[in-house]
Order: sequence, then structure tokens, then C-alpha cells
Amino acid sequence: MSSTLSRLAAFSVFLLLMAPVFAQENGVLPCGQNQAQDALEALYPEAKVERELREATSRAAAAAVLERGSNDDEVYIIPVVFHVIHDNGPENISTEQILDAMTILNRDFRKLNPDTGQIVAGFVDIADDMDIEFRLAKRDPQGNCHSGINRIESELTYDGSNQMKQLINWPRNSYMNVYVAADAAGAAGYTNYPSEWGANTDGIVLKYDYVGSIGTSNAYRSRTLTHECGHWLNLPHLWGSSNNPNEPDNCDVDDGVEDTPLCLGSPVGFCDVERTTCGSLDNVQNYMEYSYCSKMYTTGQRARMRAALNSSVADRNELWSEQNVEDTGVLEEELLCRAEFSVDRNEVCLGEALDFNDESFFGVSEWSWDFGDGTTLSGSDADVHQNPTHVFEVPGEFEVYLTASNSTGSVTSQDPVVIRVLDDGPLPGELQEGFEVSEGPWSEGEWSVETLDGQAWQIRETTGYSGLRSLYVRNRQNEGGEITRVTSGTFNATGMASLMIGYKYAYSHRTTGVTDDRLKLQVSKDCGMTWNTRQFHRGLIDLPTAPDHGGNFYPSGEDEWSGHLEEVSNDIYFVPNLRFRFEFESKGGNNVFLDDINIYGVDSLGNILDLNEASDGPSFGLTAYPNPSQGAFTVDARWGGDGAQLLVRDAAGRLERTIRLNGEGGKRTTIDGLAQGVHLLELNAQGRREVLRLIVAR
Repeated sequence: MSSTLSRLAAFSVFLLLMAPVFAQENGVLPCGQNQAQDALEALYPEAKVERELREATSRAAAAAVLERGSNDDEVYIIPVVFHVIHDNGPENISTEQILDAMTILNRDFRKLNPDTGQIVAGFVDIADDMDIEFRLAKRDPQGNCHSGINRIESELTYDGSNQMKQLINWPRNSYMNVYVAADAAGAAGYTNYPSEWGANTDGIVLKYDYVGSIGTSNAYRSRTLTHECGHWLNLPHLWGSSNNPNEPDNCDVDDGVEDTPLCLGSPVGFCDVERTTCGSLDNVQNYMEYSYCSKMYTTGQRARMRAALNSSVADRNELWSEQNVEDTGVLEEELLCRAEFSVDRNEVCLGEALDFNDESFFGVSEWSWDFGDGTTLSGSDADVHQNPTHVFEVPGEFEVYLTASNSTGSVTSQDPVVIRVLDDGPLPGELQEGFEVSEGPWSEGEWSVETLDGQAWQIRETTGYSGLRSLYVRNRQNEGGEITRVTSGTFNATGMASLMIGYKYAYSHRTTGVTDDRLKLQVSKDCGMTWNTRQFHRGLIDLPTAPDHGGNFYPSGEDEWSGHLEEVSNDIYFVPNLRFRFEFESKGGNNVFLDDINIYGVDSLGNILDLNEASDGPSFGLTAYPNPSQGAFTVDARWGGDGAQLLVRDAAGRLERTIRLNGEGGKRTTIDGLAQGVHLLELNAQGRREVLRLIVAR
């Protein structure tokens, strides 16, 4: 049998035996370099031509490095900056995790990793020290003191593509840019080979749970940055420039490195150190493999990477120059120059603890916190004072400052971190939200939007159920699986017998197919720590309110809306920090809209509860839901004193009905049987009068 047939036969047997074992972890590619390179060269076709023409030069330059032997012993120092692109989720990894990743990267490149003792005999003699070190920058491009870590809040973290890199990109001739994001274009990490093209996208992107060995990551994933740095310095995978290990044709592809044997490449997570696929022992433990048991680079890979650092391609030769090392401050003494900190949340309820994390630099030995509520904390015990926990006892917005000190002096944080402490707020007779300008809680910043992926809840200026505006999700641009939420502030619901939540919504499928998008009304009894779904609208059941639309769906009238009124009567929800939210999960349908949210509480007799403080005096007002309607309205009236009356008139002012309301404080009642058209509803009590227009449309 020929050697080629032998390889194919062995390969087929291997696939049959091992294919079920090596599924990619959670669907994440170990490396997206090939896809990123293809995208770059599709955008700049000249880049591919130049790279292929330059390959011979790269190999010759690496050979020259090898010829220098022991004379090539200079340690190249590369300044690094991390850009953490986050949406206040777990992707906003800690400084400690970044420092851990840097430690592992330097350990691997200097062959100081303790597992070198496990390198198999066939490769132990060519496992080499790269004489390359990576240091976090201590100065930014303008020469200012810097930690080498930027944190930028952006929903592009869920994208992780070159568009995200446009948020920030320090000059590639001075820094190696490393991006941490919630998603790395579907991979654990990716980068490009050095290229004259795409200077504003040069850098390495890492998925947040593949950074270092602590925090959101683990030791198994900790070599991702080491692998991507290899690509960034012109190393292909051992089986060549593709993302397809274990292919029969890979034996015919050379990676451009003299001492790495031809191989098929290990499937993801398959560590067989005795594996032979192309007539010789595979270097399974190489950092440019997918085996996840990497421990080494070879002498030949060292030469190729050092040749890249001596090339002007992508300005790699400028990075380690004496001038750049000085300009980026990587070798400077760690002097105290900046007080900074982060907090786990910027919004909290009364009595909840907040964790503050010091991120000051450098050499801090004492901390003084001013929490803005009259409370301070100072001292030099790192366990107590560096990363404190604080509980705000009063509601409001508080500006928090940190002063960091050591024997050379002190610095204070320049911009305060603002903490919003939510009150156990009184629930008014009715919370009304129509998303109109200068009307309702939205205009006062009382709602917050959280988007896990895709398009966010946002205002639609020209589409509403009863007004001009509504809240909507541009779901037509989503592909499916994206989630966005809009969440209320807190309300004091103690003393209620039931809670009524009404709203209008609109949605349609695309004409390309029926989808099962989901809109949920959720309630939290613990200030947003946990949520229970009270109403679940599904695309296959009751979410669609209009015919399918081929383009963007915008409801054209009231008949393309629907409504829901949810009654919450379980007393576990009648707490002083009740919250509501609407969650939308895309399954690839069309746009979804939300409008006319009405929330109010009632007692066991149907009276509307006025929970405003006594010093505010009784409220006076009149609301009706739904409005417009098909002739029936739920009416909420609030007044002070004993007794009131409702008058219903037609559009010409002629009296149609008189309804007497007994008691004091408030009453919920119903009005039905009204004719089509406009009616005027009037509340009279204690010499006060309020009129509301009712619209009946059939």
C-alpha cells in the first residue's frame, strides 16, 4: 500500500473512532486567525499577493537568524496595551486576570513554564527560549502615565470584529493591541499575520473566558494568548495556514518552519504525544497546535518570529526599539501616578452591598475612600481598605472618590464614579409610560436598558399606539438568539391586595418564515437580583399582531397592536423594592414594539392605593385603560376628601352618565357600552375638576 493510501486509511479509522470526542468547546473555535486573514485579504486583495511573495523572504530571514546562533541573544521587549470592551458583564475582566495572562505569556515565550519537563523526548532538544518579553505600557500615545489597560463600554463587545477595534487602536508601531470582548468573532481568539494593510485593525482579539488562568478563564484555556501571539509574529499553525486540522492533504503543506515536522494537525483537545500522521512524530505539544496540551515553541519558530520583529512589515521592528521602549515607559520605575477604581454595579437598592475594586497605579500602599454619603474609609490594610464593600443607607445619587497614597505622595481619582441608590419608592396611584417627550418615567431616566447581544430597546420617534412614540427593538437586524431588556426603577408595593400591569405590544413575522420570538413580562421581588416571568408572548402563539412583513415592520394603526393586562396577587411581590422588566429574545423575526405601560395597585375592595407620603397630601387625578378602546374602559380616579363623582359627556358636551364614587383616596371602576367616537370623562371632588378624553374605535 502506498504511503498516501496508508495515511488516508489511518485518517479514516481515526475519524470513526475519535470524531465524537472532539466537539469544539461550546461551539467556540480555538482560533479564528484563518477567517480573520481571509477577511483582511478580501478587503485588500493586494495583501494576499504581497504575503505570498514575501514568504520566501521570511524564510530566508529566519534562516539568517538561525545562522547567527548564540550571537542572536538580544531580548526583545514588546509594549502591550489591553483594551477591555465590555457591556458591564463578565467580559469586563479584572486587572488581576489580565496580569495573570501577561505572566503566562512571558513564561511561555521565555521557556519558564514548569511543564517543560513533560516535553516528549523527540522535541525536548529543540524547545527553545524566544528571548521575547511583553510588558504592559506605562505611558499612552501622548506620553501620559497609564496602566496599560483601557476599559470601554460598548455593545460591540458582542460582535468582536474589526468594527469593534475602531473604538480604540493605539499605534501599532508602538504597542501590541490586545482586545478582550464577550465574543471574538466566534473563536477563542484571532489576529492577522503582519501586513502592510489594515493598520487600524492590527491586534489580537480574545474571548473574555480565554484570558489567563483565573477569573472567567482557567488553566486549560490559558495558552490562547500565547498561540495568537505566534500568529501575530508570523507563525502559521503546524499544519499550515488553515483552520482545518486533521485533513489528509495537510501532509503536503509546510508551515515555513524548518524543525516542525509535517503533520495533519491535532483535532481540538486531542493530546496524543505519540501521534504520527505524516511519516514522523507530530509536535503535538507545540503552542501552534489545537491539542490543548501545548508546552513549547521550537528553535525554528523562534527564528521566524524574531525575523518578523526585525522586519518593517507592520512596523514590528519599531516596537522593541530603544526609543519606543522609553516612550511607552515599560521599563520605568513604578511611581504612583493615578487613582482609579471600578464597582460591580452603578445602580443598587437600599441596604444592598456594593464591591469597590482599586485599580490605581503604581505602588499604592494606602487608600482613602469617600463614598459621597458622608461615609469615608481610610487605611493601609489591603485586606480591608483596598477593595472595600459599602452599603448606602439613604437613596439618591452619590459621587465616590478614591485617594491613593504611598511614601512619595498621593493622588485622587479625577472623575467620580456615580452610584444611584434606588429608594423603596412610593408607587403612585398609577404608573403611566407612553415614552413621549418629557412625559413619564422614561423621560426622567427611570428605566434602564440591558442588552446581552444584538439590537437594544430604543425609542421609535414616529410610531406609537396612542401617541407619537414607543419603545422598540430593531429585530429585523437580528439573526436570532439576541436578548435585550428594559427594567424599571423600584416601587414600594407593601400593603397591596393586587397589582395590575397593562401594556400594548406589536410584532410581525418576516415573510421569509415563521419564527418563535419571545416577549416576557417579568417581576422581581428583590430589587432585580432574581426575576419571575408573569407573561410570555411567543411568536408561534400570541406575539404576532399584524401580517408578515417582507421589510421592516412598523405598525400602521391600532389594529396592528394588541394589549395585555396582568394581575399580580401573590403577596410575595408586595415588597418595598419591587421592579418590572420586559425581556425580548429574538428568533430572527421582525421588529417588536412596546407602548402605553400602566401599572397600579389596589386594595381588597378595588380601591386604588395612594402610597405617596402623607406630607405630600392626597393625589388627584384621572386615568383610563385601554384608551382608545372598543367601548369599555377601566377607570382609576384619585381624590382627597370624602366622595367624588364621574361625569361622562359626548363630544358636544351633552351629559351621558353620572357615576358616584364613595369613600376617599381612590376608586377603580369600569365604564362600558359607550358609542364610537370621542367622549369626555370628568372627575369632580372637593371643588377640583379634571377632564380626560376617551376614544372609542371599533
